[in-house]
Amino acid sequence: MQKLSIHTPNDYKISAHHFEARKSKGKTFVISGGVGLPQRFFFNFATWLSQQGFHTYTFDYRGIALSKPKTLKGMGTSYRDWTQNDFNSLTEYVRHKHPEDSLYHIGHSFGGNSLGMSTAYRHYEKFMTVGSQFGYYGNFPLSMQTVISLGFGIIAPALSSVLGYFPSHWLGLGEALPKQVALDWGTLLLHKRSMLALADRYGSNHYEKLTQPMLIISLDDDTFAPKKAVDVLATNVFVNAKTERLHLVPKTYGLKQIGHNDFFRKKHRETLWPIVTDWFNL
Repeated sequence: MQKLSIHTPNDYKISAHHFEARKSKGKTFVISGGVGLPQRFFFNFATWLSQQGFHTYTFDYRGIALSKPKTLKGMGTSYRDWTQNDFNSLTEYVRHKHPEDSLYHIGHSFGGNSLGMSTAYRHYEKFMTVGSQFGYYGNFPLSMQTVISLGFGIIAPALSSVLGYFPSHWLGLGEALPKQVALDWGTLLLHKRSMLALADRYGSNHYEKLTQPMLIISLDDDTFAPKKAVDVLATNVFVNAKTERLHLVPKTYGLKQIGHNDFFRKKHRETLWPIVTDWFNL
């Protein structure tokens, strides 16, 4: 594992890691995580991919984990920076380092549903999303609609206004976030057009241009990405991609639960991770 510092167009450096392949098979992966989820969460999964013969990269968006400054207060970072600058810059770095490889992407939650917000999609041959959804809260069960409405309609804006950043870790939502990232997250959840509204706002809506094969995975016990919201992402957002849907029910794999994050935990390397190598034909 090699630690990297990736330069972005507006001279901000983000942290990334390269998991070098053992006897490279000419295929490279980039893993993009969900909002507030540090890249270290994917290290075991990335290590496993590298052991199969695939160069693999993880990274932290600016303002998160190893890519955060001394203070988030007053940091003007938005989803535009995360997609058009951070994800795009890492993708271009990886493409330059492995010019002959087939490049694949695995996106968890935001890492998957934000794919059309930058031009980075052009470099990838195939995509897989896990727990990525059309975030509009109307696609969630009533109980979650109430939580989302209260959390992102009132609490997040109020705390962000007072503190200058969003202490999402107080609410069990991962790492603290820059203020505008939290507000953009609220738009993704509360606006009827979700990420499409954000893409239009930031002048970078490329969702209809994605035509590559894409496996879109939902988890039956995932309260943050219910099946209905994932179905809408597949049918109404990635309208020109060659999408396949896979809905995972824990008991089918002899598991009690999977949830929003557990697909990537090491304990599932024998049960769930082979889905990745099977679908990418590795």
